[in-house]
Amino acid sequence: MKYPGKTSIRRSIQSVGKHDERLLPLDLLIERCIKVFLTTRSEVLDTDLKVALTQLCVQLKADYSLFFISPDENHADSYMVESGVPAQVDYDVRILARNLSDWRELIADHRVRVLNPADSMTRSEQHIWQTMQPTSLLIVPVIGRQSEGGCLFFALSEAKDLSEAESSLLSTFAQLCYLVVDRTRVVDHLQRREQLLFRTERLAKIGSWRDDIINDRINLTPQAAEILELPAGTQSIRLARYIDYVHPEDRERFSTTLKNSYSTGEATEMIYRILLPSGNEKYIHGLGETIQNNHGITIARSGSIQDITDQQAKDRRLHQASVVFESTMEGIVITDASACIEAVNPAFTNITGYAEHEILGRPISVLKSGQYGRDFYHNMYAAIDNHGYWRGEIWNRKKSGELFPEWLTITAVRDGNQRVSHYVGVFSDMSKIKESEQQLEHLSFYDSLTNLPNRALLLNRLESALEKSHNSQNKLALIAIDLDHFKHINDSLGHPAGDRLLQAFSHRLRKRLRDSDTVARLGGDDFMVVLEGISNIDQAKSVVDIIQGLLKTPFDAGVGQELFISVSMGITLYPDHGNSVTQLLSNADVAMFRAKKHGRNGYQFYSNDMTQAASDRLELGNQLRKALQRDDELQLYYQPQVCINSGKVIGAEALMRWYHPTEGIISPGRFLPVAEDNGLMPELDGWALKSACKTISRWQSEQRELIQVAVNITQPTFVAGGLVELLEKLLQEYQILPGWLELEITEGALLEPTPQVLETIAGLKKLGVALAVDDFGTGYSSLAYLHRYQVDKLKIDRSFVNSIEHQDEGKVITTTIINMAKGLGLDVLAEGVETQQQLDFLRQNHCEIYQGFLFSKPLPVDDMETLMSEKLDL
Repeated sequence: MKYPGKTSIRRSIQSVGKHDERLLPLDLLIERCIKVFLTTRSEVLDTDLKVALTQLCVQLKADYSLFFISPDENHADSYMVESGVPAQVDYDVRILARNLSDWRELIADHRVRVLNPADSMTRSEQHIWQTMQPTSLLIVPVIGRQSEGGCLFFALSEAKDLSEAESSLLSTFAQLCYLVVDRTRVVDHLQRREQLLFRTERLAKIGSWRDDIINDRINLTPQAAEILELPAGTQSIRLARYIDYVHPEDRERFSTTLKNSYSTGEATEMIYRILLPSGNEKYIHGLGETIQNNHGITIARSGSIQDITDQQAKDRRLHQASVVFESTMEGIVITDASACIEAVNPAFTNITGYAEHEILGRPISVLKSGQYGRDFYHNMYAAIDNHGYWRGEIWNRKKSGELFPEWLTITAVRDGNQRVSHYVGVFSDMSKIKESEQQLEHLSFYDSLTNLPNRALLLNRLESALEKSHNSQNKLALIAIDLDHFKHINDSLGHPAGDRLLQAFSHRLRKRLRDSDTVARLGGDDFMVVLEGISNIDQAKSVVDIIQGLLKTPFDAGVGQELFISVSMGITLYPDHGNSVTQLLSNADVAMFRAKKHGRNGYQFYSNDMTQAASDRLELGNQLRKALQRDDELQLYYQPQVCINSGKVIGAEALMRWYHPTEGIISPGRFLPVAEDNGLMPELDGWALKSACKTISRWQSEQRELIQVAVNITQPTFVAGGLVELLEKLLQEYQILPGWLELEITEGALLEPTPQVLETIAGLKKLGVALAVDDFGTGYSSLAYLHRYQVDKLKIDRSFVNSIEHQDEGKVITTTIINMAKGLGLDVLAEGVETQQQLDFLRQNHCEIYQGFLFSKPLPVDDMETLMSEKLDL
């Protein structure tokens, strides 16, 4: 059914006005309504219609009016507005409008009519008449689209006949009301559609655009502007600006695709990146279609851009998860909610022996070992339900029937309704772990060399022993044992001999003491004995006497000679000397060090004055700090380094001496351990370098022949960083040539090839400072390190040089070091040369340089200068 438009309505009103001047007020009223309705919006629709109905009621002398339309007989989207309906009939009128099932009878003939009491009425008309209770009822049918329609009612205050013109105008007004309602509905629908589109675009991160090629403007929806992070309200940009957003690595591909689309009219689909001024990088999925004119020329393009940054990240994570699933060493199995297997990874096959095609679709129970009852699995799934996962050790069965232990984690996967959709099991084969578990536990608590308890187990047992002693009121003794001069045995006979000696001593000690006594090795040649259940100090002393008695019999260290050793022991008692593990261990160590200080081969019971000795050691550290701030306490002595072939002094090792203002000379063996304990080694090393550089500067200014001065650098200084910067500053400050300086480091400083160590070495070589390895052969050498670290010189440890005269092993080791150094292109210096026989051996085996008492002891700088001025012949 067609309905009149606004132009036809206006034309109809004008034509009626020409024929009947007395309708002019009604004509003008409806024309004013038209003007109002042209701008009516949904939020003022009811008000505008109600005002119009009220004015018509006045014009028609009606008591009240009612306008009602409905799209169908179900009244699902009906609309009603009234003017002046009396309160006593308002409710009935509204019910009537909503429930009138046969209102179509009212508009079947499209007649505008007035019902009076005496008129013959249809059932529907009677129903309306009874509800509205008018004096006279004016009915104006409303014709809508298809099944839609309604009525405009006026309850007249008196009987009235309508002229044809009035009927036409009222019919036009009713249709106008319908058009206004329909238009506002359409506008609202379009706005809702637009808002829905914008919301959909925002949720999907999709923005729409239209590229007006002729005017070079790309029109954007709000979401498109938001993706590009443009200011709110931006509706268009130029193409060049958009291309500027495209990532430089994707820009050429983007431009080429765009040009091809312009020329061919083909649609485009691209994934590319944009780089925004904020620094954000986004992945964009772009779609575009061309719009061409009648001549086949592309005049516009339209399409969408979608921010797929999150999706790209998810895709990467999914790819990574897939790689992990396929390549991980742990077995992975995925089942459905009924525990039937849906997927397995290669590691699952490797562990269980089941190929993928053999296991898919089968219940996970095929792996059960049969060692667990229903309660075990019931508790397992209860844990999964309560916590989302279960983790533990379990035995399962392989395809071959072999049982194996595994560490298993089962996780529940839930859908959007929180129902379990899958289970994921991740497991590792613990067979080898089980096999080695006891060994690992043993290694964790026992010393690998002697098989005695280590420090960890000692602490556990000592805690337990203290608790038992406290409850039983018994005493407990702790004996710290240290082998005297054990380093000399390692240096002279080698570490294998030292290890065999430790094993023999441990065996003898363990065999002699009670089973209830704990004998532990703490490392190196340090041992600890725990005596439980003793009542007095004499019992502890008797055990000490037993230990000393064990040493009267020589030991066989596998070197072809018997060895006699002695030990130093410190004893502390619980509760006499302490109530805690830490205190007792510390006091035992203090007593043992006191025994060493008193000449070794003895023992000392702990006393409070020993703590005072430790305090004195701390005080010595404080005094050493002060000495570093003065110029008259610390000095460098120099021991000449001599060319074996020419007999000339070609170098000198700088050795530190401390002249204490009250104690006199303090040996390095005393103050260097204190410095190490107090973290002063870097400061001592820095002082030594500065003092050596001063001396070198003076020698250079006196135009002496090049003497390479070797300064010992300790491991803490070497690995801490800053050494290169310090040397660079000193070389510049004292204007000395770097070839005069050599740094000696122990093998321990080169053990860990950390970035800091490598950087320090590279810096030293760049400065031109030589690098020597001190005491070579006594540490944990790796020949690869010597080449990697660009070492210039090896110093053979004095222990090997001293053994040349009386041990074949010493000769072999010394010769091997010399030959190895020659093969690596390194200089070799032997230290501690004291006899002519040692020097002759070194000369015969092509050692190049030596130092030792045979030539000279360490000298003060003045005596060193005198020596350098003399001509020496050997």
